[in-house]
Amino acid sequence: MKKIIFSFLSFMTIIAINAQTSIETCNLGFSFDISSNPNWGEHEPVIRSIIPGSPAARAGLKLNDIIMEVNGKGTYLKPRSTIMSWFDENEKEMEIAVRNLGQPFRRVTIKKNCRPKKAISEAQLASVFAFYSLEDVQDRRFLIPIKTTTNPNAQFSDYLTFDFAPAQGETAAIDARINAIFETVLTERGLSRDTNDPDFIIQTYYSYENNSAFNPNSPTLNTYRPTWRFDMRNKRMVKIPVYSPSEAVKINDIMYNLEFGYRFYDRKFMEPGEMVLIWESEVKERLSANYGLENYLEMNLPLILLKFPYPGNLSLGTYQVNHLKYNYTGINYNMDDLKTIVSVDTDSPADKIGIQAGDVVKRIQNHSFNHDTKSLTESYRHFIAETMKYRDESTRYTDANGFDKCMFWNISHYNEIAKAFENKRYKTAFSYLFIFNQYVDWETPDILIIEIDRNGKSFTFSLMPEIITHSTILAY
Repeated sequence: MKKIIFSFLSFMTIIAINAQTSIETCNLGFSFDISSNPNWGEHEPVIRSIIPGSPAARAGLKLNDIIMEVNGKGTYLKPRSTIMSWFDENEKEMEIAVRNLGQPFRRVTIKKNCRPKKAISEAQLASVFAFYSLEDVQDRRFLIPIKTTTNPNAQFSDYLTFDFAPAQGETAAIDARINAIFETVLTERGLSRDTNDPDFIIQTYYSYENNSAFNPNSPTLNTYRPTWRFDMRNKRMVKIPVYSPSEAVKINDIMYNLEFGYRFYDRKFMEPGEMVLIWESEVKERLSANYGLENYLEMNLPLILLKFPYPGNLSLGTYQVNHLKYNYTGINYNMDDLKTIVSVDTDSPADKIGIQAGDVVKRIQNHSFNHDTKSLTESYRHFIAETMKYRDESTRYTDANGFDKCMFWNISHYNEIAKAFENKRYKTAFSYLFIFNQYVDWETPDILIIEIDRNGKSFTFSLMPEIITHSTILAY
């Protein structure tokens, strides 16, 4: 149960890039690779992950941004260690220059978020206690069988505009629907459509066919693991009638075979006036039920397009989804003594009402904070085991850590679940992170009551936390 037995110290490893002093860790909130891809930022750092809510995210950095400069110094052909050293040059902030699709050059100032080294934030704690609310804290991975081919001579950062190949008469309606998805996604990514003089042309091809060998009475038809994918329209994971590419499937359990591909043709930069193929992606899916090509593409095409312009694995698409929703007060706790506050974020709800570093939390929402890490972990594990009967088996999935019994709460048991959170022996003190849900507190209060000890004197504070929601998805 990797999700349950993480030590609190392990969370320092999720900070992607740190500038450190003897007493503080300054989180920037992004990681990068030195690109070896000839199409995108070769020999330059490319951003590969961004922590939700981090300084990098607030500054507007995007996945696949190519970092051209750090504090005015060029990154081309520089080793990783040199680039990392530049992040420490200024105490409060740093400046980088990036380029991406549609943006040849942009300067960004990142203000560093510095906390004591022993501090653990509420965002990190929400991930620690994910099983309190798997609906709100998810770390998931899935595959799409995407095969990608690129032209090594193309520089994708040159392309700013696109248009579509002429539609065929009998497929004009579906082509228009597919093109609309492309236009929405690529426009959001910074490109624009130009029907007069586009940089590249998009061509699509597809098929959706019955499998003549399908047997609706096959004894193995309903024995496969469900396939979950991320719906970017509403920011949630959904089950779809598609077999995972990592699972062997009998031929008579496949109802439909779906194929879809798209090609990008350069018409300006490589051989002006000629159509030169610069990118092709193709998927071949096995369906367990009638999904429909249009429905499939509405959800999956935006995912497929995440591989452009930095495809990673050319034989497969792997996707990492992180979803986080929690109550934020701005309190940062001592990792070695969880009831002690080591810092409070400036202008946070806790800061505005006067909660201070050094305060010792006695109770939150009438739950005692008189615990240590070991007892809290044991109580949490008992809570999970003893409330598993309230989970919805139809929502079961395997998380990115490999734990295969992840399930959402069953809505018909919300009342029982809320009572379980009130059971004192579970010590669900950090349930306040998810108290906006009925299955945590049936009355779903807006106000948190926090009792603290300050130099031997007791104080009670009432604050309204902020509900923070982040969803990120990375394709590689």
